[in-house]
Amino acid sequence: MRKQTTRVPPEAWLNQHITPEMLRQMEELALRRDMLTLLTYVRDNKVVGTQSTGNMPLKAVREVTACFVNPPVLEETIGDHTYRLRSETDIWPLYFLHVLAEVGKLLDVAPARRWRLTRSGEEFLNAPPVIQVLVLLSIWWYQVNWLVAYSFVGMGDALPPALNTIALAHLRALPVERAVAFEPFADELIAKAGLRWTSRDTTFHRSALHSAVEFMVINILKNFGVLKVAYREEPLGLGTISTLDTFELTPLGNVLLGALSFM
Repeated sequence: MRKQTTRVPPEAWLNQHITPEMLRQMEELALRRDMLTLLTYVRDNKVVGTQSTGNMPLKAVREVTACFVNPPVLEETIGDHTYRLRSETDIWPLYFLHVLAEVGKLLDVAPARRWRLTRSGEEFLNAPPVIQVLVLLSIWWYQVNWLVAYSFVGMGDALPPALNTIALAHLRALPVERAVAFEPFADELIAKAGLRWTSRDTTFHRSALHSAVEFMVINILKNFGVLKVAYREEPLGLGTISTLDTFELTPLGNVLLGALSFM
């Protein structure tokens, strides 16, 4: 059970702490605007889920993502090989929105059936940006199985049930706008939450669990404007690879996490 120190509604917390600059940031948040694009497209167009999974057909994938704030690359040629779009799940920004909308009951989705906007989805479209952002963040934090963002066999079938609660407490304890080293943060969260690598091959288990925290916590919160991240370049073969170095909690993130703790 999540401990609550007061019965202050999350909306009241936001109203007490939000600033005009934070309101502007939420209005401009690409994640929020892309969700509006997805829901509006489903409302205004006939989208029939694929026969096997119920995912969005490729024609709709192309049309929806073309209207995103930052349209993703759907096809890429490397050398003599062209990597072509095969499924909605190949496009993480869209699939992430699909997961949020379906789990949060903003969309009614099923195989071989038309996608439909629910009453909650209609209410979401008409809600102010601050509520839209909080709704989407709370759906991810409390309703979605985080393994969707890092679905490797070594993570097992389920995450520790207290992971989200412990992660929230650790994040809320961070100083605002001060760089935090990622690896010590990840090590502490992994240890306290009991996050485990279940594969027999434990050669890279520490780096794999670090990646799990990066994908499931840091990257998601970056997309919500909660965190800013910084990378360092490390040698890899003849080139380099970008590795997450530090992150910092934004003022907006501090307020959103505060509201999240009352939900």
